[in-house]
Amino acid sequence: MPSHSLSLFSRLVTFSLVLSFALIVLSSLMRLSNQGLGCDDWPDCYGRVDIVKYAGDMDVSASRGLQPGALAPPTVVERAHRGVASLLLVFILAFVIVAWRKRKDSGPAMFLPFAALFVTLFLAVLGVLYGSPLLRPPVVMANLLGGMILLGLLWWLYLSQRRRPAGEGAPETESLRKWALLGLALVVMQTALGGWVSSNFSALACSTFPFCNGAEMNIAAGFTLRPLLDVTPEGQVIVGQAATTAIHVAHRLGALLVLLFVGWLGYRLLKQGTRLRGLGMAILVLLGLQVVLGVATVIFSSPLGLVVTHNATAALLWLALLALIHRLPQTPARQ
Repeated sequence: MPSHSLSLFSRLVTFSLVLSFALIVLSSLMRLSNQGLGCDDWPDCYGRVDIVKYAGDMDVSASRGLQPGALAPPTVVERAHRGVASLLLVFILAFVIVAWRKRKDSGPAMFLPFAALFVTLFLAVLGVLYGSPLLRPPVVMANLLGGMILLGLLWWLYLSQRRRPAGEGAPETESLRKWALLGLALVVMQTALGGWVSSNFSALACSTFPFCNGAEMNIAAGFTLRPLLDVTPEGQVIVGQAATTAIHVAHRLGALLVLLFVGWLGYRLLKQGTRLRGLGMAILVLLGLQVVLGVATVIFSSPLGLVVTHNATAALLWLALLALIHRLPQTPARQ
């Protein structure tokens, strides 16, 4: 692209990246608040949803006798979420238009802007179809992972506009790329497990650390794709203790796996050149912070601020691993 178009494109991508991260934080705050985290009569109010607000999601009929719940919707957060989402769509449309107008100079880079637009439209359609999908775990998961994918695409676009440091080309450095990809996959898996804990109201299933006091688990029930959660007439979500315990324990085991593998990866990066040592330190700091936040949420019974920070740090760890993959040289294809 010409320099002035590249400058405009870069600014639009940067603004979109910031808005995307803000949207992830706001989405987490909105979802967790509506689940009852941070409510007045905690923990009794956890899982008690506003029946009037979610009546459309639950296909409520008069025969169920559902009554309005006690939780008021956090309208300020919801309005901020909608405003940021709308602004993000405008910025993404703008940089897609800029990229399209300069497509002859962009080459293969055209894929990323259109991929970001596709994911944004997908998330917008989910919002239109389901509104506040608090009681639909698959939709919650689609929103969560879609938001992370969008953030990753925008981050990759942002990194692509910057000058890539000269590759060191050492075989051991090139081999790190496959381990970084595996680490990224593990973080995505763990993020999905965390979203499954949240969407199935399983945050309080295990009140002790590191074990769950021998509580009964039902893995099949915990990982069944329920299109819609059941609720009592008072609005209390019904999942089942054995199911929520299995979900919570799976998330803890996933956290242990991520800690060991990504921790090892970060340690290896500290032994590399200066250009990778900083990323290794960032990954280790974020990983350590995630572990501390995860343990703290259990010890302090999932306070809203800690859980939202836990989600935001997961997004930052995702970005750090993507930055590592972007920086590492690809192994040349064999002739």
